[in-house]
Amino acid sequence: MYPKRFIQLFIIFFITIFISLGIVSLFNVSGFWLQGILITIIGYIVLIIPLTTLTILKQRKKFSSRTDSNSDDVFNNTLAKVENVFVLATKSEAGNLTASIVTFKQSASDDNVFFIVTGSDTERTANIAHNGVAAVTTWYDEKTGSRFSSKHVAASIVAADQVQATLQKHPEIKALGDNFNNHVIIQLTLDSALIESFRDQPIAVSF
Repeated sequence: MYPKRFIQLFIIFFITIFISLGIVSLFNVSGFWLQGILITIIGYIVLIIPLTTLTILKQRKKFSSRTDSNSDDVFNNTLAKVENVFVLATKSEAGNLTASIVTFKQSASDDNVFFIVTGSDTERTANIAHNGVAAVTTWYDEKTGSRFSSKHVAASIVAADQVQATLQKHPEIKALGDNFNNHVIIQLTLDSALIESFRDQPIAVSF
């Protein structure tokens, strides 16, 4: 890292000198002090400002990455405290809301993806097949009051031949049951979530 940065700075410094001397020669600037002042100003503009800008952008990127990482940690820590039970809300074609209690399993590869196994003839299956959206919330943790909820959930139905292919890709779903006949898999993808507890302010997490 340090040799690379040294080479980069040397190249920038080298280019800065030539640009400064070129401008001084172009405008026929004479006088030692005047040349020195002009070269200093040009060098500052060409060398210092770009380096300062790059440093600020790098710090912003580092802060952003750290913030995203902290949000992910808060979400997963909350998930570890609550039971794997959702209150799942869906909307029918007529606009009627239906709420049901379901057991979920988090995807092993994506923190914001959850799976539910349910009957193919249930009302929630029909509602999701119609509009592809849902809302979820977990129970409160008894000690800390931690829970998360989301009103921005993309929902899809995995049925028929797709079930076995999905089970092979996500074997963790098998923890929800061993008989998938006449059942479908509901995949819930959270775009964002609201994390709440008794002790802390609510935290909004985006994925």
